[in-house]
Amino acid sequence: MEKATYNCSSCNWSGDESKFSTKILSIMYRPKHENIQAFKQIKCPKCRALVTIVFETLDGTLAK
Repeated sequence: MEKATYNCSSCNWSGDESKFSTKILSIMYRPKHENIQAFKQIKCPKCRALVTIVFETLDGTLAK
């Protein structure tokens, strides 16, 4: 899977997600679908401006 590239509109900082500050805003586990959904905030590490908020779905299978 290719990494997403982000650009800060305030200071033109750019790069993949690992170069930006991220913060999980909310997490929801969906047992019927056995996955986890989360909203993640992406902020510029240089000027601290909000770049975007992304929605991710992850596999949530648990070892029993």
